Order: sequence, then C-alpha cells, then structure tokens
Amino acid sequence: MAQDSIAQNVPDARDNRTTGMCAKEPMQADGIVRLSKVEVYPEYLEEYRRYAVEVGEISLRTEAGVLTMYAVQEIDNPCRITILETYASQEAYKSHIASAHFQKYKQGTLHMVKALVLSDQKPLNEANRITNFITPAGRDSRREPDAR
Repeated sequence: MAQDSIAQNVPDARDNRTTGMCAKEPMQADGIVRLSKVEVYPEYLEEYRRYAVEVGEISLRTEAGVLTMYAVQEIDNPCRITILETYASQEAYKSHIASAHFQKYKQGTLHMVKALVLSDQKPLNEANRITNFITPAGRDSRREPDAR
C-alpha cells in the first residue's frame, strides 16, 4: 500500500507533460556512462554553477540521447563538482557536444576550470538504469509531494 502511494508521487520521466523532457532513446551497446570531475577556481564558482545548471537542463529537456546529466558538489570542497552523464550512444554524445548550448557552456567556462577529468565507467549491473528528470519549476523535490 505504501509503495503505491510513493509511486503515484514520482513523475514518470517518459511522460514529458509532467517532466518537461523530450522522449528518451534507449541505451545502446555503444552508450556512454561518464563521470566528469571538474575543479573550478573559487572566484568563478557561482558563475560556473549557473552555466552547468543551464546546460544540464537544456540537454535533458531537448536531447533524446542525453539520458542523465546529474551534477553534484562536494560538501567539504565546493569547488569540486562531479557530473554523472549518460548518453544513449556515441552518436548522441557527438550531437551533444556539437550543440549550441554545450558550446556556450564550454566556451563560457574554459577560464573557470582549474582541472577536468573525464572518466568513462562500466555499470556493474547492465540491467540497472537511472531515470533522470527535472521537477516542474517552483517545486522542490526534497519537500513532501503536494497532496492533490
């Protein structure tokens, strides 16, 4: 019973009416799972965060081959940011890095980045999938769901 009520409050990432996301391609054999480890100069941290949030949201909302774009910041060293990125295929990745929004991010942040490590990963469980979506504007996903 509790499981049913939880499931009802979780947006379905396949339903772009609730997530604002485009329909997503399935992960292909040549798909990419990557950790991008970024160290930002402290004086540029807030500006970098704005660029990163923007490119992540646009990518998830508009690119069918961008499956995950989840950025986190270290608590003890906020200048260290790790982004979990998954792409449905090599072609999806190539399309992403050629996009205007990625180029805006890349060119706009070059001088802000102290270090960058791109680390491709292999899932331990190939059947495991991540569903990444953006909550509707103005709704904090960490709060209790609205009782509607």
